[in-house]
Parts: sequence; structure tokens; C-alpha cells
Amino acid sequence: MLIEDFLKIIEDALPPETGMEGDRLGLQVQTEREDINKILITLEVNNKVIEEAVSTTTDTIITFHPLIFNPLTSIRETDRVGKLASTLIKNSINLISVHTNFDAFRHGTSHIFANRLGLEVVEFLYPSDSYPGHGMGVVAKPVNPMTKIKLLELIGSVCNSPLRYSQGKPVEKIEKIAIVCGSGMSFYDFAVAHDTDVFITADISYHNFHRATDKIMLIDPGHYEMEQFVPLALHRFIVDTFDKTEFESVNVTGVHTNPVSYFPDSNFYKKKQEEYLINNQTV
Repeated sequence: MLIEDFLKIIEDALPPETGMEGDRLGLQVQTEREDINKILITLEVNNKVIEEAVSTTTDTIITFHPLIFNPLTSIRETDRVGKLASTLIKNSINLISVHTNFDAFRHGTSHIFANRLGLEVVEFLYPSDSYPGHGMGVVAKPVNPMTKIKLLELIGSVCNSPLRYSQGKPVEKIEKIAIVCGSGMSFYDFAVAHDTDVFITADISYHNFHRATDKIMLIDPGHYEMEQFVPLALHRFIVDTFDKTEFESVNVTGVHTNPVSYFPDSNFYKKKQEEYLINNQTV
């Protein structure tokens, strides 16, 4: 399939306008290869992901996190982004970013995470005015109300990570939960306005934990930790959107790209996260 045709179908299903303003979506690196034949899907690009792509003769990588976010003034081997972009070009590997437009998809990032927790999605936290069926974040409910401790235990076991959290307002049982995967504190006011008991998101600062005192419980499982399920979901999206005969292969990377280590049980958490990746490279 021609790369231009591939991008058109992707953008029809995941309109770039539904993503966050200023996000870097679509084709990031284009090589002389005009056809897409072998696809590798990853949360983000690093050296090991490219090595895997080269070893499997992949011609196109689809990444969730854009490699190129800030404008490049030069491509240098001493710069991480420049070096990775240069390596992609040298090995004739195209790079396509599907990021916040996938977040806004009706089966997108936050919806996936809610499903992993066994929650029922009720509505978008911030629905799109112009694109029905798209929006940022979700409001969800547990099948049965649960205690804060039970919710924390559930999230920790699903994410395979330690958690940071604040107590929020006094409630005996959690009945309504707001979720924005990734750095979602810009949607904090919407979580409060929906009268949710808990807001789960990542990269929460110390002062934002203070901000939520007596208003809403905040839980931060980590950025990678909330989004580690996206590559498999992107795989399903590609398989469902395109005719299976279009490509020779569509695979999910087996490379664990989380740069964060944990103390004192880093090996335990990382091994669990790696096992998830290895066991879910294809569907």
C-alpha cells in the first residue's frame, strides 16, 4: 500500500483535528520507500526498537509518542532525536506518529485503560464538539463500588508499578472515576466538574496533589505504565481498519521502552511489564 493512501485512511479514522493542539501527528520520517509492507508498532522509538525493525526488514514504524516534537534545527549524531532520525533514514524506515488523535478515539487510550481495570465507560471526560464519537479522557464506573485500597491494589496489579496518590475527599466507596492516560492534569477541572471520586492520570506534580486536597482523590501510576497497553490496541486498530492482505506483517515490538526504574523492586516491575510486551506482540 502506498504510504499516502495509508495516511489518508488513518486520518479519516483518527482525524488530526481531534488531537491536542501542537501535537506532532502523521508522517515524521519519510524515506525512498513509497510502499508500506511490513509494520512494527511501538509506544516510542529508541535504538533497540530500530534494531528490531532492521532485523525484521520492517519498512514502517508506527509510534504512539512522536519522535520529533520540537522543530529540528539540525540533525546531529550527538542529539538523541537527531541520531534516531538519521538511523531511520539510513535504514530506509518510515516513521508515522499516531498520538493524541488516538487518545481521542472512541476506543482510544483512556478507554483501553478503563477496560483493563474492568470499569464501565460512561462518557468522554471532554467530548469533541466537532467530531462526535471522539474526545479526551473518560468517565467510568466500577461494576460494584470499591474502597480506595481495593482500587489502588487493582491499578498497581494492572500497571505493574508502584503508585503515587492523595486521599482526596472522604468517601467510603469509589463509584465514579475520571481517567486521562499520559500527562492529563490539564483536564483536572473537568474531572472535578463531573463530580468524580477519583482522577487517574500521570505526571502529577507535588503542588497539584495539594490542589486536590478535600476535592478529589488523585492517583498517578506513571506515564508509560498507563499507556503500555496502547501498542497492542493500535495493532488491533490497524488489523480492523485495513484489509489483512495489504501487508506482509503487522507486529508489536518486543522492546520494553520504559526509561523509568523503581526502587527497591525495579526488576520485579520491569519483568512484569516486559512479559506483557512479549506475550502481546501479535493478535
